[in-house]
Amino acid sequence: MHQHFSPDYATARRKFLKAAKAAGAAIESIPHPLKGIAGEDLFTDLAWLGPRDASAVLVTVSGTHGIEGYYGSGCQVGWLSDGHAAQLPAGTAMLLIHASNPYGFSWGRRVNEDNMDINRNFIDFGTSAPPANPAYAEVHGWLVPDDWSGEVAAGIQRRIAAYYDKVGARAATAAIVGGQHSHPDGVFYGGTAPCWSHRTVKAIAETYLRQAARICVLDFHTGLGPFGYSEMICRHAPDSEPLSLARRWFGDAVTSPAMGQSDSPIIEGNLRMGIARFCAPATVVASAIEVGTLSSDEVRLSVIADNWLHLRGDVFSPLGQQIKRQIRAAFYPDSDEWRSLCYPRAVEIQRQALAGLAAG
Repeated sequence: MHQHFSPDYATARRKFLKAAKAAGAAIESIPHPLKGIAGEDLFTDLAWLGPRDASAVLVTVSGTHGIEGYYGSGCQVGWLSDGHAAQLPAGTAMLLIHASNPYGFSWGRRVNEDNMDINRNFIDFGTSAPPANPAYAEVHGWLVPDDWSGEVAAGIQRRIAAYYDKVGARAATAAIVGGQHSHPDGVFYGGTAPCWSHRTVKAIAETYLRQAARICVLDFHTGLGPFGYSEMICRHAPDSEPLSLARRWFGDAVTSPAMGQSDSPIIEGNLRMGIARFCAPATVVASAIEVGTLSSDEVRLSVIADNWLHLRGDVFSPLGQQIKRQIRAAFYPDSDEWRSLCYPRAVEIQRQALAGLAAG
C-alpha cells in the first residue's frame, strides 16, 4: 500500500493520472492559474468510472486542505491501482477529484493561494453574508506575530492555553479554528467571495453530477483525533435523512459536530456540504474521513507557524524549511504504521459507501 503515497504534489499527480488511465477512467484536467513550489503547472484532475448516466455516484475528494492531499491522493491512487475500481455495483459510478486545492498541496499549506481555508469558503455568498466570528478578533493579534522563534511559539502556546482556561474548550476551539471572514492575513480565513477551488468544484458538480439522484461525498482529511484513527465527521442536521443514512452505512465511526459528538467545531462553508448544495434535490450523504496525526497543540501551532512564514518569512530559508517539516508532520506523518492504519480503513469506507448507494 505504501507505494501509492507520494513525496510531493507533482509525483502524486503523475501517480493519479497513471492509475486512472490504467483503470479505464475518463480523465479531465482543470488548470490552475498559478505555479507550484517547484514551478510546476497545477491542476485539479478528475477521474470518472462507470456509466455517465448513473443515478448513484460516489465522489471522493483529496487535497481540500492542500497538504492533507498526501493522504487523500494516496487513498485515491490505491483505490484505482488495487483493482477496487473494477468492482462498482451495477448502475453506480465514481468520481475522483484529485487536488481540489492544488496550490496548497504543492506549497505544503492547508490554505490556498489567497490564504483561504477553502473548507470555510463553500458558503452561498450570493444570498447571505459570511458567518460572523467576533471572538476571533480577540485572539488574532497574538496568532499572527511579527516574527517567529521558539520563544514566540512557546508564548503563543501559553496564550492559547490561558484562553482555553478562560472561555472553555468548545468556545476557544470555535474562536480559533472555526473559521473567520474578517482578517485575510489570519488563520482559518474563509474569504468573502468564492475562491478558485469553490468555483471549480461547483462547475464539476454541475457537469458530472446533474443526473444523480443519490450521491455520497467522502472528503479525505487529516490532523484531528487519535493517531491513525479515521473519524467520519458528518455535518448534516441532526435527525436528517442524510445523517441517518450515514449512520446506517458507516456505523459508529460517524460523528455529528452539531450534536457535540466530535472535537471538530461547527464549521460553515465546508466543501462536501457545498457539493450537497450544488446537487439539490439529490439525496447527498457527505462526510469527511478525518485521520488523527499529532496532538491538537502541535497541529494548531504548525498552522500558525506556516501562516507567519508565508506572510513574513522566507519559505526557502532554514527556518522556513523547518516550519515546512513541522506542518508536513502535523498533517502527513511519513510513517508506515500510520498508513497501515488509515489506508485499509479508507478502502473499507469506500466499499461501505458503494454498498449503501447501491441499496438505494
